Amino acid sequence: MSIQVLSNPLGDIRAEADHPMLGKSFYETPDYLSLLASDEKVVVVGRRGTGKSALTYRLGKQWSKEKNDVLVTVAPDEHHTLALIPLVVKNGRNFLEVRAISRLLWKYGLIMEVVESLSNRYKIREVIGESDLLKKHLKQWAQPGRVFFERMRTLVKLATATASEPGEFIGDVADLLEINRVEKELKGLLRLGYKAYILVDRLDEGFDPNSMSVAFIDGAISAAIDLAAALKDGVRPVVFLRDNIYRAVAHYDQDYARNIEGQTLRLHWDVNNLFYLVCNRLRAAFRIEQENNKRLWNKFASHELQGEEGFKRCLSYTLYRPRDILILLNSALENASKRDASVSSITFSMQDIEKSAKVISLNRLDDLKKEYKQIFPSIEMAVGVFEGVAPEITMQTAAGKLIEVIENPPEDDHQTQLELAILDRPEELVRALYSVGFLGCHDASSGSFVFSHDGKRPVSEFRKEQRLLVHPCYWMALDIKQESVGEEQATEINDEYDIKVASQTPDIRIGKLNKLMAEYQTIPPGDQGSSDFEHWCLEAVKVCFAGRLENVVLHPNRDAINRRDIVGTNLGQPPCWQRIREDYEVRQVIFECKNYADLTLTDYRQLHSYLSDRYGRLGFFITRSASTALERDRELDWLRSIYNDHKVLIVKLTAKFLADLLGKLRNPKKHYTPDQLIGALLDTYERNYLGQPVTRRARSSRKSALSGSK
Repeated sequence: MSIQVLSNPLGDIRAEADHPMLGKSFYETPDYLSLLASDEKVVVVGRRGTGKSALTYRLGKQWSKEKNDVLVTVAPDEHHTLALIPLVVKNGRNFLEVRAISRLLWKYGLIMEVVESLSNRYKIREVIGESDLLKKHLKQWAQPGRVFFERMRTLVKLATATASEPGEFIGDVADLLEINRVEKELKGLLRLGYKAYILVDRLDEGFDPNSMSVAFIDGAISAAIDLAAALKDGVRPVVFLRDNIYRAVAHYDQDYARNIEGQTLRLHWDVNNLFYLVCNRLRAAFRIEQENNKRLWNKFASHELQGEEGFKRCLSYTLYRPRDILILLNSALENASKRDASVSSITFSMQDIEKSAKVISLNRLDDLKKEYKQIFPSIEMAVGVFEGVAPEITMQTAAGKLIEVIENPPEDDHQTQLELAILDRPEELVRALYSVGFLGCHDASSGSFVFSHDGKRPVSEFRKEQRLLVHPCYWMALDIKQESVGEEQATEINDEYDIKVASQTPDIRIGKLNKLMAEYQTIPPGDQGSSDFEHWCLEAVKVCFAGRLENVVLHPNRDAINRRDIVGTNLGQPPCWQRIREDYEVRQVIFECKNYADLTLTDYRQLHSYLSDRYGRLGFFITRSASTALERDRELDWLRSIYNDHKVLIVKLTAKFLADLLGKLRNPKKHYTPDQLIGALLDTYERNYLGQPVTRRARSSRKSALSGSK
């Protein structure tokens, strides 16, 4: 008897489309049992593919069995999220206001969903009928044929129409919703012997990683926690979150540690749990009653893949997530059934696994790039240099390859340019790749390669001879030959699969910026610290103006009579640097470093003498002054005299000004701040210090005005 070609025999990887298999073979993990046994955890966190939606489905089935239980499930589609969040955001002026509005709306919405579900019970319907408050709010909320997010959108529109001033919107919403009174009424209903379960899933649908969207999600979490505390034993809410969203909430919410962290359960998968999950699905898919998991696995695995060690070899191509192993084995079983359809049973081999792993490896690498692009902009370039290398390399070899990334940033990607100016040593990129689980380091004490997926720093500093390993799940995507790693060595790979989607890169970046910000304060003013100050200014200019200035160097003409301190090529972008290039003809930008506070007339004359030809008619000082403002009767007079006589502009910057810019750059979203502040400083000079500047642009405007008047 021949077998037919199989397609996804172990089930669909999307839980929403996998209910039949989940109904037959759901594996009750310790996390699932913990959620059943205890009401302590409100937030469940896991990476994509770790089973959040499967848990939602199974908990929903479990919690809808009892006669006096009601179940509310909120699982938006992408268009629901994209339609609602902007309406909420436009009524708040900052993160705290948007979170507060979202918290009120979510709390009210979840309460009303529970009230509506209870209203379908005969005894409760009579009680609600006697409550004018609940009747009024049910009429306002329960719109037939509309789902939760659509009802929320209608509610926001109603609140917006009745609100007065933007700053008073929160109070107006609270008055409209009467949450405290409605909550009290619900508590009375639940005392009649009912319990409500609330499951919130798929909040990542349509999620945009900005602070206001995070505030909306934060409001949902806070509302669920509020209800769990206020209606204890009567309402059991559970919110499922992708880890990257959860980390964003932790970043923005100042009260995260106090209010949310202790309410969180993090999904964890190890070898045993994944083995049980796969065996349960094999039983259900092929209707086998074999109870022993090892024997069951061996029915389908060829000789080299048998037993727990064989299963681990399959897992080495995954990130220890249910989705990964199911995709791999579904494809391997399909390959095996196509290879020999004349046999009566299926046995997949290492060849089948590797064939499937190639496509999966490409997808895993693509996932890695997409997942971390926002917090690690240069990740695509960084992982690309490992294509075709041996899987195990030393720290020195990896650094040698990554220097190419640092020296050749993309011309059209300012985020990457800025990051590479901050992570300006290849060793920093190695640490960043370790933090996202791409590279593992060898632990001499255990003899294993350790991989981090949670942003942890290495336990110690990497040495030049440190052994590193590219994670096996990326080998095929990068054309890395597995044969160069022996079988014994491959089995040493020991992943820390307490997986979290967070990158150490922001911490590395912030650490570098903090160090640079603090360094200038330790440099003594005057001749003693002049050399250190010049080097500090060089690093600060490189970071602050990455992607704006190229080839920034110290003393490019060291042996010349007029020795310029720092020079960088002006790329003429964005507008403020284009303005400097066009209005002042500056192709090479000069920064003169003065390790003292009070500039002299000689200093101004010296810098003026440098400004000609490709250096144009604008130059910068960097001083130890407390302010960029010019002193009257001294600096201001010297500036005006030089400008009026020679049309040359000299701009004073300070070390503190650059340090403040470095502080702004700790937030990746403020990468345009240096451009804005330099532009604002130029406006101050041209409008306030000089009056109306006679620049090329001004002359052009004047000619246009004259020709128009004729």
